Amino acid sequence: MSIIGDVKQICDRLENGGWKDLFLKHGMDISSPDLRGELLRELPNIDRTIPGFEDFAFEGIRGIEPGIPARSLFYHALASSNVVDGLTIFPTLADLETVENLVFGIQPPSLNEIRLRGQNHSLALVVFAAEYRPASETVHEKHADMCFSRTGVARIGTLKAKYDDSIRGFLPFVDEEPHSIRVLPARYSLYIAAERKGEASTFGPMRFQPEDSEHTFWVPIHKLFDGTECIRDYDLNVDFKAHHVNEKLRRIHLELGKRYNTGWSAPEINEPPFIFHEDIADWSHEPAHGKGMLVPAVHAALVEEAKYKGNTLTFIVPQGHEKFSTSLEISPENGRWRQAPEYVHIRHRLEQDGTITNLNDKHDLAQIIDEGGYRAVHYIDYTADGCIEAACPELAFEFPRSEAAYSLVTAPDFFPSCEQGELTKWWIQSVPNELQDELWETPPYPLSDQRIAANLEFKTPDRQGGRTIFSKDDKTMTAIVSLFYNSPVQRSTHLSDSKTTRHSYLPDAASGIIAPGWDVSRDRANDGTEFLSSYGLGSPFPEDSKLCAALSTFWPAVSPDAARTFEPSWPTVSPLTDEEIGQKGNLPWDGVPGPKQIPESKLVDYHSLAYSDYVDHALDNKFTMALTGRIDASEYKARVLSMAYAYRALDITNTEKRLWSVLSFQKVASNDEELQTAIEQSRHHLGGTIYRFVIYRRGSDNIAHPDDFRKIRIEMQEEATLFVNGIDVLLKRNNGNWTHVRPHE
Repeated sequence: MSIIGDVKQICDRLENGGWKDLFLKHGMDISSPDLRGELLRELPNIDRTIPGFEDFAFEGIRGIEPGIPARSLFYHALASSNVVDGLTIFPTLADLETVENLVFGIQPPSLNEIRLRGQNHSLALVVFAAEYRPASETVHEKHADMCFSRTGVARIGTLKAKYDDSIRGFLPFVDEEPHSIRVLPARYSLYIAAERKGEASTFGPMRFQPEDSEHTFWVPIHKLFDGTECIRDYDLNVDFKAHHVNEKLRRIHLELGKRYNTGWSAPEINEPPFIFHEDIADWSHEPAHGKGMLVPAVHAALVEEAKYKGNTLTFIVPQGHEKFSTSLEISPENGRWRQAPEYVHIRHRLEQDGTITNLNDKHDLAQIIDEGGYRAVHYIDYTADGCIEAACPELAFEFPRSEAAYSLVTAPDFFPSCEQGELTKWWIQSVPNELQDELWETPPYPLSDQRIAANLEFKTPDRQGGRTIFSKDDKTMTAIVSLFYNSPVQRSTHLSDSKTTRHSYLPDAASGIIAPGWDVSRDRANDGTEFLSSYGLGSPFPEDSKLCAALSTFWPAVSPDAARTFEPSWPTVSPLTDEEIGQKGNLPWDGVPGPKQIPESKLVDYHSLAYSDYVDHALDNKFTMALTGRIDASEYKARVLSMAYAYRALDITNTEKRLWSVLSFQKVASNDEELQTAIEQSRHHLGGTIYRFVIYRRGSDNIAHPDDFRKIRIEMQEEATLFVNGIDVLLKRNNGNWTHVRPHE
């Protein structure tokens, strides 16, 4: 069947779900017997006041604009997550792929026409991860558009992916099972692309940097798909291959083996599970997903015990080796480049009788791990990096050059409704200069802003003796671009605040690469070239997650801020509510209940960071994003600024923040009784969103808990309660009266 025939079937199915009436409002009839002609006909009465069409490109004048999805009303309506009003049925991913193919195939170009679009630039077959996004999330931010990156980010989980057709995407939540996390896929496509220097006015990249005018970027020109309707006079077959590797255990032994006997060396460390390629991710076989959907493998838990030839895999913990808290630390070269996981779990000891002792139950844990010499159990996760290759044999001679995409299969994002790129834009554009340096331990730069090569040491299994997949000169792998427009987009649509709430698999929703990163790390080649890699992340990943979380949301928008969960050492930056850390209710995001104040005292009990084991919690599926997943970008920004204003209201300087701890944090209603008392005493009304903080200055010494060595007791020396609304603060110190403070002044 032709593509237009397939689209006719899609229209027939959607027609009675509100779609026919919706398109008639624009003057287009999807039940027309001449559907092709109807889609190509100019539409004089497109109504951009209808919800979801506010950001449809002003240049769009018909149902399908050949070769340009963003100017195709029919495609926009089906693909935009903001087009929902009055609709009861929504398209599948396969439907969207079919309509996307129609955009590029309704008037198939010849090869010469495609070459002409390339404007004498180098052309190649290039794999992209691609998404259709609202205007505010695109490269040019003027209308809804396709966004492309040569890096895709999928995320692991414990249940299979579930597509929500109304939002045109995936989410990790499982309503009935708060401790389950769905895997999140990434979609890839093959394009003929041109190699061009960066051009901010045409294709980008997103968040154009000064040096981008000298960097080269692959810019998609024409999508390739199976059949005779893609390129005139050709019958194409497009085939994708995915290759991934997890070699974290191998890297541990390579590094430690330079100085210690870990119990393992080559050739064993070149075998699974020291290095493995299977059970990481594969192509979806669900017809409704269409082609090119890479889905992480589902596993019962986020981590599992490593097995070598059927036996528990262990290694000998070196005596006196560097530690961070109770994790073994492998320091990076020059503080930047990680040739092995930075942090390794070493708190489960294999005994001679085959039993496993959890050293978290030992009061002398620190001494045991410092003395070393025991066999620690290795654990694996199924995070990885790799490549997505594509082949089109019919075009192999016309375009002998092909470029693979970089694929990351990485840890869950506990803020799936809040993206790094959005925080970056807000931080740079809106946060006052005097506050910018005070907000974060690590700025929220997304992976898409990095200009660094992909893993130069990655080789597909059939190329172990051959060339690597990625080039050291290709430093724009993670950048995001648009299709090439012959002339700049001149007119902006009416931009709304509507944003996607689905998982994004493009790298502006992923974290950057400092110390070592949440989604990816970095290493360098012998010639000094930096490159991305996943083997520098924690082994397994929760070992790193614990430290990132405890160090004040070290990765904004992916890592929750657990600084106030553990004994105070780092200041809180983006506070989690009492419910989100388990002070109230039973859903702490990480399985660790928050601090508890001893009644009628000035003492607070904390779980010790040293004895809190995220690997244990991952094995027992105690992680949850049931609450953190509700935090969108607006809420996240409000919390970060409110925290900063609370510090300012108390005259706490940046260097003094570590002396103060947040005991309680909650959003309160305007009729809250304590708030009303504060308003009455301070004679100042608070409106808008209001947060309540309890912050205290702690004593200089930790107090041993009398009954549980895994806990730490802290003395409260000075206490303050605050109500913050983004403009004003109502403050009560200790048992004093409420006063009004304006932290901006």
